[in-house]
Amino acid sequence: MKSKYFLVSFLFVLMIACKKDPLTKPQISIESINTLIPVGGGLQAKLKFTQKNGKLATGIFIAIRNRLNQIPLPIGTASADTLTGPIPDFPDKNKGEFLFTLDYSYLHQSDVENDTIQFKFAVVDAGGNKSDTVTSDKVVVLFQ
Repeated sequence: MKSKYFLVSFLFVLMIACKKDPLTKPQISIESINTLIPVGGGLQAKLKFTQKNGKLATGIFIAIRNRLNQIPLPIGTASADTLTGPIPDFPDKNKGEFLFTLDYSYLHQSDVENDTIQFKFAVVDAGGNKSDTVTSDKVVVLFQ
């Protein structure tokens, strides 16, 4: 009789251990990014995403700009370093890609030297599951 209860308990534990969590966190990666921005140009970052339950639509996209220059900007001239925005609604997909663009007028901050920037990207799906943060290569924005 004990062996029967042991077998049922063992199978129950095995079923619970093998059950997959349907809420998996999204993953993003940088497929490509232009690292030299000429005057009047713009940033184009192509990002890939995967998520097993395909619920990234209507989530939140986060981009963080980190200016690496040694010379600080004059007080009051810097713009916001963190950009967030809604991810548009689209049919549930387990993987896909999207393009993130920024205009030169947002990227260019110094009038005496090139701006060197690194970007960090992350997403939060509609259920609140957060991706890991991915970091870009250095991006140089030419000032002239």
